[in-house]
Amino acid sequence: MKTVKAYHPLIMTTHKFILIQTITLIITGLPFFSKTFSFLAYYVGYPASVVLKNNEPLITGLMIFRTLHWVSGFLLALTAFIFAVVMLRRLKELSIWPEKWGIEAIKDGIKQMKLHYVENKPAKFGKYNIGQKAAAWAMYFFVTALIVTGFILVYKNIYIDALSLRTAELITTLHSFSFLMLGFILMVHVLFALLPSNLPAFKAMFQTGEMSIEHIKKHHIYWYERLKKQNIIKEENKEEEK
Repeated sequence: MKTVKAYHPLIMTTHKFILIQTITLIITGLPFFSKTFSFLAYYVGYPASVVLKNNEPLITGLMIFRTLHWVSGFLLALTAFIFAVVMLRRLKELSIWPEKWGIEAIKDGIKQMKLHYVENKPAKFGKYNIGQKAAAWAMYFFVTALIVTGFILVYKNIYIDALSLRTAELITTLHSFSFLMLGFILMVHVLFALLPSNLPAFKAMFQTGEMSIEHIKKHHIYWYERLKKQNIIKEENKEEEK
């Protein structure tokens, strides 16, 4: 079965790293988002409090979670920045742009998703469908919002006099809202990624980096046409004939 490269190793590595850091941010941020999740910090802090002999498992756990949260946030920001700089020269080639623009294109994109996910029929997609592209843009936006508001909150003590109480509360609210939305989008993203119809793409992203031409032709017709125009599939077929 002939395949083509679906994902560059840099994209695969960055995707995995950002996923790990995002999950870490969500888990370590939950106790600060709501007291309902304080038990997470308690169970993590209990062994450390025993070693430190301070009898304060919750406070110790919160300190550990806060440190991990800050470190993960810094690593996420650094990774996102490096990735953005590297990919900037290939911005026009990225598959996150719509194949078509306008209201009718959005309606058709939703219709194609229904055919693919609900009716289990071949649909007209590019490399990514409209839902995946919307999720990608939403994640970019909320990750950026989290990083910016997060850094402000971390260093707020340095310039606390420059921020009014109302501004500080607004930044905290934006941070919490972005945190909540990112968690929701990530769960939906993972859920859809594990659907049988998306397994070839999942395998390509996390294992091989490649996808079969047959699958692309059946489920990603716009991408297939683009590969033909670039002579990528034609070259593969020539090699097969030899």
